[in-house]
Amino acid sequence: MSLFKKPIFTSISPTMERDDIFLVLKILCQPWQWQFGKNVETFRKQLIDYLGVSNLFLFDSGRQALYAILLSLNIKEGDEVLVQAFTCNAAVNPILWLKARPVYVDVALGSYNMSLQDLEKKITSKSKAVIVQHTFGMPAPMDEILKIAKKHNLKVIEDVAHALGVKYKGKKLGTWGDAAILSFGRSKIISTVSGGAAVVNDKSIAENLDAFYKSCKPPRKFWILRQLLHPLVFSLVTNLYNFFYLGRVIAVLAKSFRLYTPSVYGSEKKGGRPPLSPSRLPNALAVLGIKQLAKLESFTEHRIKLAKVYEEGFRKNKRITLVKNVSKGPLLYFPLVLENGFVALEVVKMTRQNDIYLDIWPAKIVVGPEGTHLNKLFYIAGTCPQAESLALESIVLPVSPVTTREDAKRIINLISNYVHG
Repeated sequence: MSLFKKPIFTSISPTMERDDIFLVLKILCQPWQWQFGKNVETFRKQLIDYLGVSNLFLFDSGRQALYAILLSLNIKEGDEVLVQAFTCNAAVNPILWLKARPVYVDVALGSYNMSLQDLEKKITSKSKAVIVQHTFGMPAPMDEILKIAKKHNLKVIEDVAHALGVKYKGKKLGTWGDAAILSFGRSKIISTVSGGAAVVNDKSIAENLDAFYKSCKPPRKFWILRQLLHPLVFSLVTNLYNFFYLGRVIAVLAKSFRLYTPSVYGSEKKGGRPPLSPSRLPNALAVLGIKQLAKLESFTEHRIKLAKVYEEGFRKNKRITLVKNVSKGPLLYFPLVLENGFVALEVVKMTRQNDIYLDIWPAKIVVGPEGTHLNKLFYIAGTCPQAESLALESIVLPVSPVTTREDAKRIINLISNYVHG
């Protein structure tokens, strides 16, 4: 094993390139601009122009943006919000914070998105809204979902955390429903390390949300510092990973000294809230957002090209199932459905032995990440059988800007040699 051979990660700061790292270093030297500055409004206006919307509010995370939308919809105790299984607890917890009840909708056969039939079946008189996830960047059938929602008087919230810039029938995702959430987390399409946005297409919701947003403040400087340290720490980890294991030591020390915040807190795995109360996106992270948004077109082209490499590489393997038209648009991750659950686990173990760190998303369970208490999130086993099966059988491959074509081919060869088709 080469001392300088870089590992391949699926979700560790995958959009942070060298110029982004230099920008982080520059921001670190300007602490007086961390909380407040003109860049928040600049980033907001750029996103509004890009999406073609009227109302957009920037928060410290996508989950807080979702909470703000649900609050603005007057979701309250006893109300039901429909949300698909095969998701992350960040898409479910904001419902619980309002003492409402999540109702899980199964995914469609051959898809990672919501089943229309199961959606209609699970709507009740208590249903107030539906959160539509565009999993891995593959668009859900928004026209059909909107018909069902109109029939039952439901508000539609799009979860565009995986799908910024993706279009469905010529129209950008996030502009179809009454509202939408964007996420700029450390593993998303573009990254501010932590951050998100509430996009609102309904005037009354926008007015309510504006009042809530004005009550929020930017996070404290120490929290901002920890976000800025994340890409620096993991740049060192990646580049020095096999240099006498120095990168691994840095990762352990950084975690021990809490130099960065976890992507999901332990409290959130039990339906609780993160330590940070709803906050505005700070100026320092908006600077990163502006830089990343300028790269979105090139990121999109790269993701499509790598998806086509994977599709070609696995097309003839009979033990691997590919989603139809999987390489048609940009993806957050490239999903593979393997023959059964134990194969997925074994493949991940095998690739890690070769310094390729793939993910099982959402971590073998219908609401990830690993360690999430499904009972605390009111998921009842057996209610979404297709999602449960898919969670055991799926792994995701990197298509991010820091993943090269050679990396993709290396992954294809390793998996193909292990999973004979």
